Amino acid sequence: MNNVPRYDFHIHTKYLGCADSSMELAAIVAECERLGITALGISDHLNSIDRLDRHQLIRRDIEALDTEVAVYFGAELNFSGPDGSFAFNAEIKEQYGFQFASAGIHSTYLDSYDLPQMLAIQHRHHLKVCRDPLEDVLVHPYWFMETEIKRKGWALFDSMGAVPQSYIRELGQAARETGTAIEINACSNLTNPFYGQRYVEEYIAFLAALAAEGVSFALGSDAHEIGELASIRRAWEVAAQLNLKAAQIWRPAGRPLVGTQPTTPAPATPSLPVQAGTTSARLFGQRGSLTIE
Repeated sequence: MNNVPRYDFHIHTKYLGCADSSMELAAIVAECERLGITALGISDHLNSIDRLDRHQLIRRDIEALDTEVAVYFGAELNFSGPDGSFAFNAEIKEQYGFQFASAGIHSTYLDSYDLPQMLAIQHRHHLKVCRDPLEDVLVHPYWFMETEIKRKGWALFDSMGAVPQSYIRELGQAARETGTAIEINACSNLTNPFYGQRYVEEYIAFLAALAAEGVSFALGSDAHEIGELASIRRAWEVAAQLNLKAAQIWRPAGRPLVGTQPTTPAPATPSLPVQAGTTSARLFGQRGSLTIE
């Protein structure tokens, strides 16, 4: 595990009510220092443009921190609906100073249980994230929200063996070609008590198959309370188990808002055009620059 960069680029705060009150920025940084983390990313949810003022406060308070840990300012995006996009565009990224954006699917978008359809929807949205030039990281692929599954009385998704191999190949190819990092998520996938040991073992095999396709990976705890930050060690262990090199581990380009810039270079990203105004037609009244089949 010694060669795996000590990064955690998926941390939530109390600012938007997603994480609990323990997730103060100063407390987060202090715990990350204790854990030996050298670079971290704050990535609270950005689900609608009317919460951007809260993100502005996060950036302001990051800039007031005194730490050697590199701290980057990002956002975790969610689809606005089963065929929607994100509350995010090039102007928002520039105006609010977001240094990276991660995105993923947070709902099944189904009213009745249909596992093949659940997986097909996940796959479609995974490819959509990869093809969006504003998104840097696909977060927690093939995670399903426990509260939704329990509320609907559905069977537990407990085996990655249900995922078609063609989906894995297509995701790996799309991520490699677009330079989108695939997240190794500790709390949602690797240490989540909702999933059993079989799921975890199969999930690591899924990540290995993606590594064989030549993708880069992001490391994230997905911590929502201070005690969960330590779970990032499991993501580091899996990265070491996959024999990933430092150059395969993603980090945001450029300098952090505060702290010492990591010495490991960020993986090269293919140059993709980003049109001004690229975003969800539903949210901003115009068509995005990407056509997703």
